[in-house]
Amino acid sequence: MRPLRYSAFLAFLLVVVASYSASQQNVADLVKQSSDAVVLIVISNSAGQETALGSGFLVSADGEIVTNYHVIKEARSATVKLSNGAFFPVSGILISDAERDLAILKVNGKNLPFLRLGNLDNLHVGDHVVAIGSPLGFEGTVSDGIVSAFRDVASRKWIQTTAPVSHGNSGGPLLDMNNEVVGVVTLGVNPELGQNLNFAAPCNEVTALLANAHQQVKPLQAVSDEISASFTEGTTWTSMTTGHDYNLREDGNYLYIDQVNLTADVKKAGGFVRSELKRDSDGKWRGKSRARLPCQYKSGWGQYAQNVVRWCSLEHDIEIDLLSDKRIEGIGTNWKKFDCKKCKEEGTEQMRFTWIPK
Repeated sequence: MRPLRYSAFLAFLLVVVASYSASQQNVADLVKQSSDAVVLIVISNSAGQETALGSGFLVSADGEIVTNYHVIKEARSATVKLSNGAFFPVSGILISDAERDLAILKVNGKNLPFLRLGNLDNLHVGDHVVAIGSPLGFEGTVSDGIVSAFRDVASRKWIQTTAPVSHGNSGGPLLDMNNEVVGVVTLGVNPELGQNLNFAAPCNEVTALLANAHQQVKPLQAVSDEISASFTEGTTWTSMTTGHDYNLREDGNYLYIDQVNLTADVKKAGGFVRSELKRDSDGKWRGKSRARLPCQYKSGWGQYAQNVVRWCSLEHDIEIDLLSDKRIEGIGTNWKKFDCKKCKEEGTEQMRFTWIPK
């Protein structure tokens, strides 16, 4: 290699190495500057027992904390832990938005470290971002990635990122490389369904929420009571997709569903369609739908053909992500055809359903 070309190549290599080192140093510097303002939120029930963990971050020196609504919606009380080991009981909630899954909590503190909210207009696909939180209770966990896309789902905008998140990351900040919060980590897709699919609520929604925050805090228990009062047991619900009717019963973190409009002879013979779901930390109900029903088919040919009834048992996944007094929405399994001889579905697919009070 000629000396001039070698010198140019060496200079290029030094620039690449220096750029890479600077990038790594920027992440480290960002974490040092921001991690003290990221908190662990410990949720407790009415008996004072710990029921859930989540993340949040301070946005003011006097103790305003941003988190997800689903983190605190069933809390009777909560405690916030800072990275230096200090604990603060949550005084209450300043404002919440269940639809956008955001809440602003208040603790009584002074001169606390806090983060600045960024401007979503300055964020672009491909930008480097960092998530800080407490996945599974591991405080101060840092992950980084890029902005994969901006998504519009159900009239809401989401930031999609490759920065990995897990249960417990909910409510933590998504930071750009200017050390500004560009999003609130809200959910990650199960790795079995898709890799690096993680989402955050945009920072401008937090800015709008803060602008309307109350001056006086509301107890966390009041929010929990509102949720409990929003669902009425004993109501018969009708599926807008199939027309079937269902009865629902809530028992703590479990939800039991029975289809009620089965014929009397089917019920007498032991037929049923029943679901059992458990509420997850993200506020959604997940479980299994099980059925035992008769299925009729013809056996034989011509004059020798006869109707045969076979009892089939089925089991499928079911999820409910909206449970209110006026509407229930979720995802279940449907199929295009059913083979009664084999008791087997054909062309199964996951489909959304909506139930309304009958």
